[in-house]
Amino acid sequence: MPKILMIDDDLDFLEASKRVLDSKGYEVVIVNKLEEADATIKTYKPDLILLDIMMENADDGIAFAQKLRRDGVTLPIVMLSGVSKVTGYDYKKCDDVLPCDDFLEKPVSAEKLINKVESILKIK
Repeated sequence: MPKILMIDDDLDFLEASKRVLDSKGYEVVIVNKLEEADATIKTYKPDLILLDIMMENADDGIAFAQKLRRDGVTLPIVMLSGVSKVTGYDYKKCDDVLPCDDFLEKPVSAEKLINKVESILKIK
């Protein structure tokens, strides 16, 4: 099964999501600090990154995704956000400013999480 790296500062969300993905046979590593993410990507070699938009700072996830793309990382990235619930801003488009493959709005149901992962990885 594909390997998934989840990067989020919400440990409860990480643990719950990991359990959901583990139950479907995915190999999941969780990281709650961006400082650990670069090294984890290099050593773990994930097939997919699930990355929170807002971590310690409001744009940490966006800045990290931009850095990954500048560094030549082409792995699919799904951005996670609860921001639109708070700000009313609706993330719908991936582009150079927001370099990702898709979005998931938090809170995310187990079914939506699995469907998104399968869709991005083209697993049926």
